[in-house]
Amino acid sequence: MQPPAEMPADRLDARFKQDTLYVFKAEETQLIKAWPDLTAARKHDRNARWLDFEPDYPLIRPYRSRRKPKPKAPPTGAPRQLALDLVLPPDAPPLVLTRPRLTPAQRRKRAFDAFRFSCPKPIARRIEPFRGDHLPLLRLLLALGERGDLFDSSPALGYCLALAFRRSLAARTQERNQRLDQLASLKQAEIMDRLGLPHSKRAVKSMAKIRPTAMSRELAGGIKRLLADEDALQIMGHLPELNLGALTLLLDPQLRALATPVLFEAIVDEPQEGYFPFTARRLADIQQMADALGVDISRRRFRERRRLDGLFQDLAQDYTRLEDHRLKASRFPPPPVPGSDDIVPLRAPQALVEEGRQQRNCVAGYTERVAGGDTYIYRVLRPQRATLSLVRWPGGRWQIGELLRAGNHPVSAMTRRAVEAWLETHRL
Repeated sequence: MQPPAEMPADRLDARFKQDTLYVFKAEETQLIKAWPDLTAARKHDRNARWLDFEPDYPLIRPYRSRRKPKPKAPPTGAPRQLALDLVLPPDAPPLVLTRPRLTPAQRRKRAFDAFRFSCPKPIARRIEPFRGDHLPLLRLLLALGERGDLFDSSPALGYCLALAFRRSLAARTQERNQRLDQLASLKQAEIMDRLGLPHSKRAVKSMAKIRPTAMSRELAGGIKRLLADEDALQIMGHLPELNLGALTLLLDPQLRALATPVLFEAIVDEPQEGYFPFTARRLADIQQMADALGVDISRRRFRERRRLDGLFQDLAQDYTRLEDHRLKASRFPPPPVPGSDDIVPLRAPQALVEEGRQQRNCVAGYTERVAGGDTYIYRVLRPQRATLSLVRWPGGRWQIGELLRAGNHPVSAMTRRAVEAWLETHRL
């Protein structure tokens, strides 16, 4: 396999040519064959050998065609506009029409759009909501053929099936085809039984409620334990669907006991909780700080996120004073995304304390999460002064966690677009 002749100058780039998605990363080139081949290989610049791999980023991206607005009809009675014909002189040089040069982010979008269009539309629609592991999911749907409707009725079960057959799907063995044929003809409860999952009626119904955006390899490892937990099944039975925020909270019995059914319903209704477990993270931070301060919160029951945020701010101030010496000694990893003139990474605990003082927020309470490598804080200077947190999603992809002005007030749409554009230039 050979990459295209024109190697892009920007090493975070992508092309789609000859039914192949070419991805260029720092010191590495990746090739992913489109449907129905679905093979993938990568090569380090200092190594001549191509090695099989599975991409850790989503392959099927959302696509929305931009429809051109229809010209508005002139109002009745309005004067008609005359057309103006411009004629160039005979000796005028010919006009040269040039296309605007695409940015690396635009080239990446065009390449991934082309990869998506290589897949049948029903397949792409089923894969798109999942945040990762797209290659084994695509291979499973290719093997299932017309029996891929499992992903319509229970997408989480389809994901677990793809993980269980991940190695054999890549190898394309005859044994895999026979086992899949046997499983595909079974009912959902029987498939769950064959996969070693609890398969009671309540477990099957709860599995069918899990949104595809919630699934990851980390979460799949806890689903077996969750579906065997009668207390968790009772809560799940009263919820219309299950997102990442609700599942993460359910997986921790200590934190689960602090949440009321009203809070679980609010988590399920909150779109952001579908992509990151903000409430569960906030409760975990509160529990850690309360334990360190000797504050007993075991009898508290929370109904709304606003109360959680208030308690977090109160505890964070006392916790930061108590642990001041230890927190200041914490060492932060390098920022996951390079900063810019307008968006500056905060590389030390003292910088978080100063940011919290300037912006009147509790960002200093994130010191241990930043040191642990799953959160990073940035100071946004323009278009508005704000504080940005990036959070690492399951699977390793960094996303915007919180983006707020002083006093935790929301930013403008312009500021959010500017931050999103900066982030898109540095990730696939």
